[in-house]
This record gives sequence, C-alpha cells and structure tokens, in this order.
Amino acid sequence: MKVLITFALANEFVPWRKLRRFERVSGDAWDQTYTATIGECEVRVVLTGAGRFAAQRSLVHAFDDAPALCIASGLCGGLKSAYAPGDVLVARAVADLAGTRLIQGDPELIMRAGGAGAKIVDKFLVSDRVVSTPEEKATLAAAGDAVDMESVYVLAAAWQHGVRTIAVRAVSDAADSDLPLDFNRVFTERGEVSIPKVVGQLIRRPGRLPGLLRLANESEQAASALAHFLDAYLLRMEVGPTPELAKAEELAV
Repeated sequence: MKVLITFALANEFVPWRKLRRFERVSGDAWDQTYTATIGECEVRVVLTGAGRFAAQRSLVHAFDDAPALCIASGLCGGLKSAYAPGDVLVARAVADLAGTRLIQGDPELIMRAGGAGAKIVDKFLVSDRVVSTPEEKATLAAAGDAVDMESVYVLAAAWQHGVRTIAVRAVSDAADSDLPLDFNRVFTERGEVSIPKVVGQLIRRPGRLPGLLRLANESEQAASALAHFLDAYLLRMEVGPTPELAKAEELAV
C-alpha cells in the first residue's frame, strides 16, 4: 500500500528518520521527499514547509504515484487545557479560520488512529500565521481543538485526487503556553525556519532563551511521540480492522 505523509518542518520528521531508514528521493533543495517501507506500506514523506504557500507548492506533484491514503502530520498548538504537549490528536475535520473550508477526515482511518493511541478530536483549525499567546488560543478554543498552518491544504489536495485522508498531529505547545519568539518572523520563503532570524530575536531579547529551550524540548518530545504513533499506525494496516472498527461495522450491518 502506498502512503503519503506530510510534515511541515524537518524537526518534526527527525525522530521518525532515526527510527526508520528513510532515503531521500531528490537532491533538489525545493523538493524534500523521503521514502521507506514500513510493514506492508510504501511510505513517501514530503516536507512541505510552513504555511499555505509552501504547502500548496510542495503538493503539486506529491500525488503523482497515486497513494492509497494521505496523512497530514506534524506538530500543532493545543487550544484546550485537556491536551498536553506530546499528546497525539486525530481530527474528525479540519477548517480554515475564515470558515470558507471544512474538510472531513476518512472515518475508518480516524477510527484506526484512535485504536493506535491517538485522541480523537472534533476539529483542527488552520491559521495563516503562528498562534502565539494564551489569549489567542482561548479565542479559538470555541471553534477547534488544536491549530496548525497546513492541514486543510493537504486534505484538500488529497480529496481532489480521490485519496482517503486524515490529519494527525502532536501537541507541541499547550493552550496556556506563550511562545517565546515571534515565529511569524522566522520563516524563509520556502517555509523553513531561519536560524539567523531566530538568533537575531534572541540577541534583542535574551531573556526569552529559557522559554525557547523549553519549547524545543517539548517539541522534540511531541515529534518523538508522533513518530512512534505513525509507526504503530502503519504497522496496524497489515492486521485488518481494529476491534473498534469491527464492532462499528457489525453494528452497521
């Protein structure tokens, strides 16, 4: 089975690369694609870059090899106190903040994700900017469970190609967490984090370093939890329906 999985940034993918032997497909700096075989799945990972422009550009040829399913993956900001850093969430739907797009995930894939250990939530919201403060998160909490910057574009592309799809993300910053830097000012045009821009902010505000180190640690733990979830999830693809799915199908009949 061919599976397409997207991450926005390289650091979100690093723990899984350490866990499995992924090979880089292209030497093109603009095309960061990796492949590996996990169980019965031929996995193709695409690093999209952060935000709408980067994600949509990177997805132009991502579906050329006709995957059977697509997972929009990576880290997210929690919007509710129930979700702690490291929690892996799978959303029933994703939507943009403007309310112009609402895309449902595949019900069977969602149920399988729940069986593999993810918390099933109602909705991921997709913002065109990094949501940084507890106040911003509290405002969004009534409409969604977590926030990211790419999921709706990945799921939209998957549905356009007739590919079953879900969004699975790990919480990197909790609802009450105040991000230490203005992350809206650290991305390059390719949607990657610019280290010089990060250092520039720290030089101006050195007191933010402890907060940045704490966020880096929590993000690493979240990415590791996500890697182990994805690995287990794909391995379960070869053993048939989960008990929960089998029960649901029995009730449907």
